[in-house]
Amino acid sequence: MSEAYPVVILGAGLTGLSAAYHLGAPSLVIEREAEVGGLARTHIDNGFTFDCTGHLLHLKDPRVVALVDAILPDAFSRHERRALIFSKGVYTPYPFQANLHGLPPEVVQECVGAFVEALVRRAAEGEPDPSRLNFRDWTERSFGAGIARHFLVPYNTKLWRTDLDEIECGWVSWSIPRPTLKEVLDGAFGTTVRGLGYNPTFLYPRRGGISVLPEALARRGAEVRLSETVTAVDAAARAVHLAGGRMVRYESLVSTIPLDRLLAITRGLPAGLPEIGGRLRAVRVLNISLGVDREGISGAHWIYFPEPGYSFYRVGFPANLSAALAPRGCSSLYVERSLLRDEPFDAEEAIATAVEDLRRAGILWKGDRLIYRRLSVIDPAYVIYDRFRADNLPRVHEALNAAGIHSAGRFGTWEYSSMEGAIRTGMQLAERLAGRFAGRKAAGGSGS
Repeated sequence: MSEAYPVVILGAGLTGLSAAYHLGAPSLVIEREAEVGGLARTHIDNGFTFDCTGHLLHLKDPRVVALVDAILPDAFSRHERRALIFSKGVYTPYPFQANLHGLPPEVVQECVGAFVEALVRRAAEGEPDPSRLNFRDWTERSFGAGIARHFLVPYNTKLWRTDLDEIECGWVSWSIPRPTLKEVLDGAFGTTVRGLGYNPTFLYPRRGGISVLPEALARRGAEVRLSETVTAVDAAARAVHLAGGRMVRYESLVSTIPLDRLLAITRGLPAGLPEIGGRLRAVRVLNISLGVDREGISGAHWIYFPEPGYSFYRVGFPANLSAALAPRGCSSLYVERSLLRDEPFDAEEAIATAVEDLRRAGILWKGDRLIYRRLSVIDPAYVIYDRFRADNLPRVHEALNAAGIHSAGRFGTWEYSSMEGAIRTGMQLAERLAGRFAGRKAAGGSGS
């Protein structure tokens, strides 16, 4: 059997669901998992509610604000960020570069001195161009060697599992805040500097976890089919093949599945594109969810761990976002550990190591009892911005667009983006496609 739709959308994450919601034409969303949301899914078990690590909503675009208000009125609480860094045996506020007070005096001195040197160099030579520098060089030019050495380099080495000389800087402008000299000095002398970065305030659902957002979009958007596996895309025939031998024809295909997988399963593209997909790099994340029989284990929303002696790079505390996310008298936390996609691991060992590291950091106490534990793998989690990616993505997207395939979203474009960015991308894609299909109807069950 085959069906036909003007638009078929692969993936029921925020980009795909937003595109379907805004399209105004018949479309079909096909999702491999048993629930919608993509990375914005939520797992509920034994009274604990866990997202796929931390997913917080930072809204600036008025259209996205209006959308969220329309589909989920009064569903979110606003929070002021409470983020810490554990380094040199002490906790300091985030961001590191503007809150040096409390670190060993020699570290503070080195960081402030090198920041001033970098400031003087930029005044003489001009601002560093991120497009011309690797990430390691950019951190030193922008923040000085001290802040780079004590936080930005070790933390990002842990996250990316890659030599930072190989990473480009196309993602840094919105994600890494750069303070003024006054802010660095204030933070060094004990005045906590707040409000830096893209997420000083954020929204989070009062109940239900972040999945309430994609679920609300799905209720108001196109037809969504869950637990469907795409086995192939035929670009020439404009057809999607599903497990079990079924086929869905399309005029335009929106794909939000990882770009490397799309290139691997799509027939009829120019030679060499699957090989390009095979060389796109990313890290995966071990997402360890834990429930503890003690409330208030931390006052933070999340904590960064830059030092290599700790297996994880970040720990978050969902119940500090909403008390409804953990049973009464209990706490919940998620632990994020980065691995290369081909890097082996043992699940039980990973959990045991994380628990021991949490005890060494003073988050878990000796008498704490773990009443819930779960490990899941997010793959891919963060794409690696290397030179190969920069050199080859334009060619890939040009070929896909020519074939009527629009690869979009965080992993469809192979980029680092926020939830707001995913929703906005879906809006923009729908605007481009909507005019073609005004007044059209789907031809479901139209024969074989």
